[in-house]
Amino acid sequence: MSVKKLFLTVIVLTSFFTPTLAQEPIRHRLLLLDESRSQLLYVDQIEPEKNWTIKVEGGPAWGLQLIDNNRVLIAIPKLGGYREYDITTHETKREFFDQKRYGGTLSAIRLQDGQTVLGCDRNHVRIFVLNKDNKETASWEFPDKKTIRQVRLTPRNTLLFGANNEWIYELTLEGKIVRECKISGSKHNYQVIELENGNLLSAAGYGGFLAEIDKENKEVRRIGQPAQDGVLLYFMSQFQVLKNGNIVVATWTGHGANDSEKGQQVVEFDKTGKVIWKWHEPKQAGSIHSVIVLDE
Repeated sequence: MSVKKLFLTVIVLTSFFTPTLAQEPIRHRLLLLDESRSQLLYVDQIEPEKNWTIKVEGGPAWGLQLIDNNRVLIAIPKLGGYREYDITTHETKREFFDQKRYGGTLSAIRLQDGQTVLGCDRNHVRIFVLNKDNKETASWEFPDKKTIRQVRLTPRNTLLFGANNEWIYELTLEGKIVRECKISGSKHNYQVIELENGNLLSAAGYGGFLAEIDKENKEVRRIGQPAQDGVLLYFMSQFQVLKNGNIVVATWTGHGANDSEKGQQVVEFDKTGKVIWKWHEPKQAGSIHSVIVLDE
């Protein structure tokens, strides 16, 4: 046998007999808001002994935002306002409620300057701005807009939110709507964010998908449709885009305490839209509609 043939034979045999290294399973550290059982959970798939659960008094609660000093901010519709939990000590650090004025608060976000924006849904969309002392400094009512979910901030200090089933809006902090676009097939757009490329990414609620919209309001990408085997996308709610481009989204399955038995509670899509990870622990939690990935 020639040296060349011997060399090629060695390469082929080595390739054939070299074992394939098993890919490490995906494991996350997650903050989850359990709407159907009124719970805030920390789930650590790497060190599960560190898991914890907080019962949210006055719940159910909506929306999660990490703020300063290891705190998480949530909205409580029935009480009309917000509460801050320390995720290290699990203590309530701050709360503000005024059911008469802010009843139906489904979204609470903290701005960089310390102001708090409340998004309320009582017959129609209402948005309020509170200063650091919880004094109201601005308010806007939109009688023609129904069913707000989460309000999010853009890099330009404008607000994004969904309403009227298929529509999303951009609002300045002076109360002027500067952009609106329609996402066909969506129902109760839950969360809209602006991506680094300037496009918008929206969770389409009962539409069961995520949609990316360019600056001309054209849809350039849809994730979640067609449905993939073994994945229930009944309602797409709060999501997070990871540094690698993957998207982790809470897939709410109903208001009932045991509706989480119907399908997975959180799912991860890669950049191509393929499902690569799911979390389904119906004994541990009910229907999840808010998620923050703490891996990074």
